[in-house]
Amino acid sequence: MRIVRNIGIALIVVVVIFTTGILITQRVSDGPIGPLQGGPFRTGTMVNDPDPDWQSILEGHESEFQFELVAWGTTRITGAMIHDGTLYVPCDLGFMWGRFHGQSRLILNTLYIFKHWHTDAEQDGRAVIRIDGKLYPGMLVRVRDEALISSLRTQLEDMARAWIAPAELEPPPTSGPRDIWFFRFDPAPGQ
Repeated sequence: MRIVRNIGIALIVVVVIFTTGILITQRVSDGPIGPLQGGPFRTGTMVNDPDPDWQSILEGHESEFQFELVAWGTTRITGAMIHDGTLYVPCDLGFMWGRFHGQSRLILNTLYIFKHWHTDAEQDGRAVIRIDGKLYPGMLVRVRDEALISSLRTQLEDMARAWIAPAELEPPPTSGPRDIWFFRFDPAPGQ
């Protein structure tokens, strides 16, 4: 019995050390660590362009980039959309991943439980986007216009069909998490 207890204590100690190591690594990293959020950007060239051409900037990045929420000092990788020349950042809270099956849905649901960047961005939207070593400062502003949200949802569904699920998508979920938030990225005025 004593051996089992000692093994249990040893396992707990290993898990605590491993978790602490990951958390420290995240905070001191220069940006996200794969799918995990990371620390603030430490490298990159600041680009102050009040009207960037997002289509050409995102070319070759499959509409994914890194961004930092400045007030929180956290970075992550996310998807992006360009709608009428404006860059939008979606935060899927079940609207898209609720349509997947099996393991993908389980993993995405688990990520949802820990997702809070969207509420952080709503409180303080100061952000920096990093693409190819270039940093674009600006603000993430939550979209509240229902007509625009509907257009963005449709565009996102079309993108998902082209990239992820060429088959017909299931209808949006009617229970559980099923929302999606969109943030418009307003570049900082040139200096």
